[in-house]
Amino acid sequence: MRQSFRCKAVLFDFGGTLDSDGEHWLDRFYELYRQVGIDLPADEIKRVFYVADDLCCSDPEVDRMGLRPLMKHHVGLQFAALSLKNPEKAAEMVEGFCSKTERILQRNARLLRRLKPFYRLGLISNFYGNAAVLCDEAGLAESLEVILDSMRIGVGKPDLEIFRIALRRLDVEPAEAVFVGDSFERDIMPARQLGMQTIWLKGPAPRLPENAGPVGCHISSLLEVETILL
Repeated sequence: MRQSFRCKAVLFDFGGTLDSDGEHWLDRFYELYRQVGIDLPADEIKRVFYVADDLCCSDPEVDRMGLRPLMKHHVGLQFAALSLKNPEKAAEMVEGFCSKTERILQRNARLLRRLKPFYRLGLISNFYGNAAVLCDEAGLAESLEVILDSMRIGVGKPDLEIFRIALRRLDVEPAEAVFVGDSFERDIMPARQLGMQTIWLKGPAPRLPENAGPVGCHISSLLEVETILL
């Protein structure tokens, strides 16, 4: 669905948005376990994924990690939660995740550079404290005026305050900004509630809450943002 946008700023989510075309990290791990030949129920993969996720959030060492060290750590925590010792398969999963992510980040760094002359750009992410490190590593940071990481700010989406902080730092009103994200519940709904315009990056396994309301503008690849906004 397409609609006309008039705005001064564009804010992006990171995980599932700037690092992929709407694929949630958990969904990617379902596929990675299958690819390396580790047969586990989906509920068990989900359990160990969130065990690793929580541990990364509470580990101050993660603050300084780039993509590959982060993913090696994350997969290691998942395998520990499974009592699984298989460094070869762990390394294969890390490589599978990172090689795809790096390609998409490089592509989207070029996209942001093309948008930058026309808009003030920013990022709002529920992350581990190292979103800025990953953005710098991938070449995204040079185009972003604001990088808000929930672990650094002390508040995360869908809390409206993290959106308000970004808008204040960019010196724009909600109606003057567009939010682009893959999570309808954490990205699109709160941004709309605040009065922002929205573009939903609808991935291959979209999740819509029961109270979602109208879907509005949606895309299947982040590259479509350029067609809409330029």
